[in-house]
Order: sequence, then C-alpha cells, then structure tokens
Amino acid sequence: MKMKRIFKASFLFAEAWVYLGVARVMLVFMPFRKIAPMLGETIYTAPAALPSSLRPHRIRAAIRRAASCAPWRTKCFEQALAGKLMLRYRRMSGVIFFGVNKTGAELKAHAWLESEGVIITGAKGIEQYTVIARFKN
Repeated sequence: MKMKRIFKASFLFAEAWVYLGVARVMLVFMPFRKIAPMLGETIYTAPAALPSSLRPHRIRAAIRRAASCAPWRTKCFEQALAGKLMLRYRRMSGVIFFGVNKTGAELKAHAWLESEGVIITGAKGIEQYTVIARFKN
C-alpha cells in the first residue's frame, strides 16, 4: 500500500513538472488573448466554497515540489496555469483569480488558483490584492 502511495505522489510530481513547463512555454510564446479561453469562462461574482476533497491538497503539494525543482521560471501565473491544466485533466472545477496591488508608484500583479474551497497555488498574501478577473471552467 505504501509503494502505491509513493508511486501516485511521484506521478503527480512528474505531471506537475511537465505542466509547469507547458505553462511557461505558453506564457512566453502566446498572447494572453489566446490563453484566456483555456482558463474558462469569466465570472463576475465570488464563487461559492465547496467541501474539500483530498485531491486539491495533493495537486497543491505536487505543484510546490515541482516548482522548486524546475530550471525555468515558475511564478504565480505559471503555477496557476499548470494547476488549471491538472484540474481539467481530472475533470475538476477550479477558479483562477487575477489581482493587482498598487503600493505607491509600484503596481504588482498576482494569480492564484482555487478548487473545492482550497487555494492550490498563490495563497501567500492574496488579501493584499484586489481581484480584477476570475476564470472558471
């Protein structure tokens, strides 16, 4: 039973690592207007929190581990996009949030992903950002 669990975790790590690479390539070579339809439909109200299953937590852990080992940039947008692709593969719903924070003359942007009431990527400091767009599949 323990070997089966280790195999599943290794598979999720490899999947997250590949999706992070795909997300990075997409963000480098594709304009956002081509990526936006892949994120899902734009929503204008706050999504309702659903009861959490174990899968979002495992996907979150896999993305964190894979992002720390990737030789390319794996910031918030790449992680959110990779997580969205992983959720779509499992036919799970998720919401990508885009937020901004203006501090003095500096404008910061952030992306995070939520599924089943669990913030999968980009949870740190989200209360500082004003949500400007949401995409749900």
